[in-house]
Amino acid sequence: MKKLYLLSALLIFACSYGQGEQLYADGTATDQDGNSFEWINYSTQDWAIENVEVVRYIDGTTIPQVADTTEWVSLTTGAWCYYNNDPSKGKLYNWYAVAGIHDTDPNTPSKEFAPEGWHVPSDAEWTTLEEHLIANGYNDDGSTTGDKIAKAMASTTGWESSTYTGAIGNDQSLNNSSGFNAFPEGYFGGGGSFYNSGYVAIFWSSTENFTTPYARYLDRNNNYLYRNYSSKRDGFSVRFVRDASTASTENHQSNSIIAYPNPTSSIVTISVNKAFDIKVYDITGRKVMTHTGTTIDMSNLSPATYIIKAIDNLNNEEFTYRVIKN
Repeated sequence: MKKLYLLSALLIFACSYGQGEQLYADGTATDQDGNSFEWINYSTQDWAIENVEVVRYIDGTTIPQVADTTEWVSLTTGAWCYYNNDPSKGKLYNWYAVAGIHDTDPNTPSKEFAPEGWHVPSDAEWTTLEEHLIANGYNDDGSTTGDKIAKAMASTTGWESSTYTGAIGNDQSLNNSSGFNAFPEGYFGGGGSFYNSGYVAIFWSSTENFTTPYARYLDRNNNYLYRNYSSKRDGFSVRFVRDASTASTENHQSNSIIAYPNPTSSIVTISVNKAFDIKVYDITGRKVMTHTGTTIDMSNLSPATYIIKAIDNLNNEEFTYRVIKN
């Protein structure tokens, strides 16, 4: 598997890729309905970077689509809908679907919602992801303490604008440095209405606090990922995380391998004594230069922010740097 190292000593970068078009996906998996989804490795976890689209449990039992809001709010079994019942939007699921509750008999075993080898993340697994992103410099100010990771997790498009510094909706071109690519699908409230497309992305966890499940929220006016309780009848987005027994393992690399000087007016050097296959991209993902070695002459490039990918084919490793060209 391709190894991707986003060095925390460097500033975050942004790319303008939509769902299913991530520049740095580590792999692809398939759900029980044959839908392909991409995933990224975050240390000990592999996370899907696309929202769930399944309409069947793993044994083939149908998860019903419920478009009638009156019917939805009375459900105690699994269901899904489109936002505003618009098929061009993503699927939203109530928590009963996530839990595999498919009939009203409490003695009936729950179904498996996720494909084999994957599951809906627990509250603790969301916390592990959050702590990993913070510790590895994905906060909007580059710090490694406190939760300021919202921009790093949010897609670069689709959000309503915000004037708050560091918020998701403020300069969306700086979003999605982690590749998580959370799109603001909005949600279906258990009271019977759709809310806040363009304003929020909300994801279920599999964990209940007594009888109320946890969810994770991103909001266009905030710079943090927040946690709250929600009604089981709410309709939220879902992501899969790979089972721990089958998750890929990232080879942790010292942050001593850096690209310097940064910013630069001409030559950038990678501080290691071996040659790399080097590719330079502009912020839109367009390749503008290739080279082999440990130095890159950027003197002919226009002043801008660039992404440098240094590939060690012998060890199947890849290092990524955000570099500012003056």
